[in-house]
Amino acid sequence: MDKIQTLRILVVSQKGGVGKSTLSANLAAWYSEYSNRNTVLVDLDPHGSSSSWIKNARDCGVFHEHFVANSFSERRWLIDSRNKIRKHFGKFETLVCDLTWTAAMDPEFMHEFDLVIVPSSVSSIELNATMKFLDSIKWVFEARAGIPPTLLICPSRVLDDQLTQDPFSKENFLMPFLLLPPILDDPEIRTLFKEKFIFDFHRPSASAFLKCASSVQQAGDLHKKMNSKTRLKFSDRRVLDTNNTKLSRYMSQKTVKPLSETSKNNYKSYFRPKKPRIINKKISSLMKMLSSSIVQK
Repeated sequence: MDKIQTLRILVVSQKGGVGKSTLSANLAAWYSEYSNRNTVLVDLDPHGSSSSWIKNARDCGVFHEHFVANSFSERRWLIDSRNKIRKHFGKFETLVCDLTWTAAMDPEFMHEFDLVIVPSSVSSIELNATMKFLDSIKWVFEARAGIPPTLLICPSRVLDDQLTQDPFSKENFLMPFLLLPPILDDPEIRTLFKEKFIFDFHRPSASAFLKCASSVQQAGDLHKKMNSKTRLKFSDRRVLDTNNTKLSRYMSQKTVKPLSETSKNNYKSYFRPKKPRIINKKISSLMKMLSSSIVQK
């Protein structure tokens, strides 16, 4: 029997109040009920909001687990958290991980995932914080070796009068990404906590969420399809049994053949944020669909 190819999704932000746990819980429930996929939610947030939502709401068929690492040293946290999610690989079709990021965490962890979703409101303060966070981890998505995750930015808690704004421009975000349809700000969503899910009621916010979840699924399927024939070399894997992860990261970069000047220019051009990292028309069409949703009501 073939081993299940788990779609691994990380929902992460550096601060609270952006709807991260709401997105995590409802996305896991959507995958279970709408996509009919065997789904697990791994909640690494100390507050445990997303796992608590799944645990206490109506049964949606999602297996859930709440885990908080005892040690927050960079290496120890990475090993403990990585092992916690890896045990589910091959057992579930979809894994959703909820995480609040701190400076003590190692971005190496993001290489465990196919998709990294970063929710952000469109206020100038929130956007500035999101830009700084992504700038600090942009190497994760620009890795030359292995299979880097696909970055998805999700506008969250968007008000009606903000739907015509487009603050997620190449000038603000200097790495390749896909823009998801926005999740609308709706006070009624808060009343659903531990009871039901966003898609259980008929409101504009429910329709918006369904578009967002469907786009995540399409992005995940495309990521898997694009990388299905890619074989990882041993040198591509980030070795973690050395003295520390920073050293192993440095050594793994040193194993990559130096680029010629022509290759360097091509590489820079490849990651220049004029367009997302897209290599066929199907993905280009998806990008248009995802990004256009922010300017349509």
